[in-house]
Amino acid sequence: MSKPILTVENLTVTFETKYGRAAAVNDISFTLKEGEKLGLVGESGSGKSVTSKSIMRLLPSPPAKVEGKVFLGDKNLLDISEKEMRQYLGNKITMIFQEPMVSLNPLFTIGNQLSEVIRLHQNCTKKECCKKVVDMLKTVGIPSPETRFSQYPFELSGGMRQRVMIAMALLCKPQVLIADEPTTALDVTIQAQIMDLLKNLNKEFNVSIILITHDLGVVAEMVDTVAVMYAGSIVEKGPVRDIFYNPRHPYTQGLLKAIPTMKDVKGDLETIEGNVPSIYKLPSGCAFNNRCKYKKSICTQEVPPMTVFGEQWIKCWKCTDRWG
Repeated sequence: MSKPILTVENLTVTFETKYGRAAAVNDISFTLKEGEKLGLVGESGSGKSVTSKSIMRLLPSPPAKVEGKVFLGDKNLLDISEKEMRQYLGNKITMIFQEPMVSLNPLFTIGNQLSEVIRLHQNCTKKECCKKVVDMLKTVGIPSPETRFSQYPFELSGGMRQRVMIAMALLCKPQVLIADEPTTALDVTIQAQIMDLLKNLNKEFNVSIILITHDLGVVAEMVDTVAVMYAGSIVEKGPVRDIFYNPRHPYTQGLLKAIPTMKDVKGDLETIEGNVPSIYKLPSGCAFNNRCKYKKSICTQEVPPMTVFGEQWIKCWKCTDRWG
């Protein structure tokens, strides 16, 4: 079995705000192996993006307080200087954000911005740098890459801009690529193309991918392993086949039942009753207890432990011998 490329241990992220202390991520742990595709899924506000940004050390401190360990190989990224971290960002670990128009600088050409990534991490001539950029633009499926090299972001479509972001992320052949809702601003056809591109690049470069999304359809097609997040915690984790065909946590079951199918054409979709609790005041015990139809008194009194069933990990009292 391959050694994990990325190991997250007991990651906790809190924010001090004028409204009080907000617990955005609560003691989560997971690993990512070489070439593996991991999906982080859950409703908006579940802590997916905060998790990714804390791994990349992109959260401002203060107000954010990040605790735990994030190992890239043998190096704890949360325990190194900002200068050393800059050597890892874009080189060993990189990220694709939701909206490429915001991520790309409108004042510089595509070629200029991509070339900067290479200049920061590699020693090469201007000619070599330009060739690497053009080759990568071609690799991610951008037509006429020599022409696009000299264009500005506003001259490209949304799909093309996202391909540019993927090219930028892969220029230095990183070990880990984090894709945070990479298809949110794109139409359905372009979404499918971007997902196919990521799968192909995963095979070609053997880069490990963390895909952050709320789209379970994308997860089913794209990843190897799924981690389901709720109110800042991972409540279920396992191989994609097990999560989809044998979900054990009530929240995971509710998410899957809410996916539209052809059977639901004339009927109502199932829903998860209630609302996600406020991160300023999480309920005692299990955070899902105010929405769970299986709730018992123990669910409101103690936080459930992670229970292992084969390759699945479930954080639910219903899956323990104390359920009764």
